[in-house]
Amino acid sequence: MKDIRVKDVLEATKGELLNKDNDIENLVLSDVCIDSRLMKKEDIFIPIKGEKVDAHKFIPDVMKKGSATFTEEDITEFEEGKAYIKVDSTVKALQDLGAYVRNKYDKPVIGVTGSVGKTTTREMITTALSSAKEVFHTEGNFNSEIGLPITTSRMMDKDSDIAVLEMGISAPNEMDILAEVAKPDIAVVTMIGVAHIEFLKSKEGIRDEKIKICKNMNKDGVLFLNGDDPLLAEMKGKTGVKTSFYGTGADADYRAEDIKVEDGNYTYTFVHDDFRMKVKIPVLGKHNVLNSLVAMAICDHLGMDLDAAEKALEDFHGLRQNVLKTEKGYTVIDDTYNASPDSMKAAIDVVSNFKCNGNKYIVLGDMFELGVNEVSFHETVGEYFKGKDIDELITLGQLSLNIEKKAREVSGIKTVHTAKLDEVTEYLNSVLKKDDVVLLKASNGMHLTEVVKDIV
Repeated sequence: MKDIRVKDVLEATKGELLNKDNDIENLVLSDVCIDSRLMKKEDIFIPIKGEKVDAHKFIPDVMKKGSATFTEEDITEFEEGKAYIKVDSTVKALQDLGAYVRNKYDKPVIGVTGSVGKTTTREMITTALSSAKEVFHTEGNFNSEIGLPITTSRMMDKDSDIAVLEMGISAPNEMDILAEVAKPDIAVVTMIGVAHIEFLKSKEGIRDEKIKICKNMNKDGVLFLNGDDPLLAEMKGKTGVKTSFYGTGADADYRAEDIKVEDGNYTYTFVHDDFRMKVKIPVLGKHNVLNSLVAMAICDHLGMDLDAAEKALEDFHGLRQNVLKTEKGYTVIDDTYNASPDSMKAAIDVVSNFKCNGNKYIVLGDMFELGVNEVSFHETVGEYFKGKDIDELITLGQLSLNIEKKAREVSGIKTVHTAKLDEVTEYLNSVLKKDDVVLLKASNGMHLTEVVKDIV
């Protein structure tokens, strides 16, 4: 939070300084902190009331280390020279502070959302832009109603030419909050899946919430939508802002044609109007063609050198899908970060298209937050195995039984099911041999990452 003082925080949040002191108003703050264990000297603490813990109880200890704190409660005992700022909601105050700093950022801001692929797309856009610009971007998973304002509060800390912000939602009206904080000049919606459908009720509801990313966009802003997604394709002429579609269809403004796999890389022809050029990306999965396509589209929209952007993408390495070559000669694809039906289908394609001289295994676990139709969503993943080049499916958990049963029914694939994590490890260690490949994927709460650690 470069050059932010307590008086600026008071202005941003309409908060009340409980310990009245003009000198304190000029106190300089350097960062926000939501974890009391990580509090630094010039930080402002954001005590959040969680389901299990109210972080207000940490304020006395935290203020021995930091410079300021928000509070929803009255405080009468103060550390000398420290700022105690009373607000109605500490989360709302954090969002107001994040929006305040973002409003000071006078460079273009790109917002990225979607049910699947937003993190990879964010990183591909960042990579392509970095061929010619200094890029500020979201790190890790700081993309929520708490994570995004933490990210934007740091936008002015270093000089940059452009910002790329990931924006993730899980409940109704959250995008209204994120759009108010981020105010993107350019926005991307990658695709509409069923992640968080438990709270957003339908795919149409998910789409309508995601599209709100352009709610606070200025008149010159542009919304990039994945035209291969039927629900997003329906939005042509309905978004209220300038919209550009990317995809593989003939009517897409930016198209990927001649998609091929060459030596473990995906290649395609980038097409826009009469312009054509070859693009190569060194990451698995046909879905990543579209992720890189919109990165190239944004570079084109900004008038950048596309040859340089493409060269940058040739060195791109995914964040979520780690390909690990083991000492025993088999390959492990770690895709354990999270899962939804659409991302699982993409993972199935990755294994099916993977070139290897051994057997192909895929380990799938339960997917969470899918609501009342969770069984049918797991069954659709199983149905996707029909016609795929995969030797064996291993499933973990109760819901994944529906994947296993449907996959065996439609494809005749060999299957193994277990409810225990250590049995997955034991089984894989018994069957994996040189030149084999195995991909592991489930919702994060299934802890499949522990299996990865034990087999590499």
